[in-house]
Order: sequence, then C-alpha cells, then structure tokens
Amino acid sequence: MYRNLSTSLRSQTGSALVVAIFIITVMAMMAAAMIKINASQAVTTTQEILGTRAWFAAHSGIEISLNKLFPIGDPNQMLACEAVAAEIPLLDFKGCRVTVECAEFSGNSTETTRRIQLRSTGRCGSGQYQVARQQQVWVKGLAQ
Repeated sequence: MYRNLSTSLRSQTGSALVVAIFIITVMAMMAAAMIKINASQAVTTTQEILGTRAWFAAHSGIEISLNKLFPIGDPNQMLACEAVAAEIPLLDFKGCRVTVECAEFSGNSTETTRRIQLRSTGRCGSGQYQVARQQQVWVKGLAQ
C-alpha cells in the first residue's frame, strides 16, 4: 500500500507544473490588460487638460480682442477689425497659441449699427497630443 501511494505522487508532479504555468499565464494577461487601461487613461487625462487649456486660451483671445475693439474711456467708440491682432501672445499659457479672426458686417445704408464677428482658436500641445478649441462671439456697435 505504501508503494502505491509513492507511485501515485510521482504521477501527479507534472500536473502541478501545468497548473502553475496556467496561473502565471492568466496573471500575465491580466497585468497586460491593466497596463493598457492605465496608458489609455493617461492619454485621456492629457487630452482633457490640453482641451481645457485650449478653451481658456481661446476665451482669452476673445477677451483681449474685445478690449481692443472697445477701448476703455469711450463706451460708444468701436474700432475696426484692424485693431485686432491675428495672433495674440499669451504669457500664462506656455505651449499654447491663439489666433483670432475678425470679420465686419454692415447692414444697409439706413442702419446705424455695425456687427463684428470674432472667432478665436486656441491650440495647445504638440504632435499627437495637440488639441484645439474655438470660440465665437458677435458684437454690435454704433456706426461711425
């Protein structure tokens, strides 16, 4: 009886090795999946941060352009699109660029208002991780 037990144990030593290899393979696949999920989340977070920065950069472009169109001191004065720079340097947004487009629309000859459309585009990041956000505003002022 003792001899059968010894033979039975010898025949099972290979099965423990197969089970160990199976467990190691499953754990390696789970680790690879977790690494892929982590990398995907890092890219998503980077794009969200750059998107938010680009949105605020575009908003700053609109604010700066409005400040140039409507100078402080005379509430009735509205300058022409030439006062707005095409590219606006931003000191607080490193790695971001802002471009502003200005278009003026005038009504018929009896109309006394001018309409200006400002479109600001903020771009942040570089290469694969470049994000752009755009904002648009219409302003109306008295004709001069």
